[in-house]
Amino acid sequence: MASNGPNKNIDRTGWDKTRCWAKSRRSGNQCQNRPIKGSSHCRMHGGSTRVAKEAAARTVEQEKLTRVARRLGTPHTDLDPAQALLDLVASKAGEVEWLRHQVELLETDGELWWGTTKHTEGVNSQGMIDETTTEARQHIVYTLLHKAQDQLARYAGETLKAGVDERQVRIAERTGEQFEAVITALLPAIGATPEQMKLAAAEIPKILRNVGGGPK
Repeated sequence: MASNGPNKNIDRTGWDKTRCWAKSRRSGNQCQNRPIKGSSHCRMHGGSTRVAKEAAARTVEQEKLTRVARRLGTPHTDLDPAQALLDLVASKAGEVEWLRHQVELLETDGELWWGTTKHTEGVNSQGMIDETTTEARQHIVYTLLHKAQDQLARYAGETLKAGVDERQVRIAERTGEQFEAVITALLPAIGATPEQMKLAAAEIPKILRNVGGGPK
């Protein structure tokens, strides 16, 4: 770990990273004081200056954002953790809007209480199988919508608690909703067949989840 100032060229091989990252003038060895939280230096070696405190506060905030991003499963390791969280919120908001639209279609067609509950395909002792089970119960899309709504509320709440500005979180939600609206309008515009529309209804939520990460 490098440091600024006159001690930047010190060989710190084998030094304890839980201690101050400065060289003691008295002993000539590593300072044994604890560094200020978010900093690599103690108060005696510059950790109490205004610039050092501001840098330490930024480090603590960034570490908090990173922990939340990892806990929620964001896959964007190359992004700032705050942006990764906002992307997660946006993708989940898009998924919620898409599923809400599918529920509206089901209500129109009178299929809200009749849906596929199991689909099995593969090979067994009798050969190839491709079986679909449907039951007169609440449609799986309705269940998925409630699950996605709960996840969106959790993601937005965790992102806010991590310190991301509320305005940015709300913008991310609207971005996801607008993205879904574009997709919904695009499919009929390009003349998608009923079969293609049905395929899109199954695949687009998966794509949105994959874009933002998080539990599938």
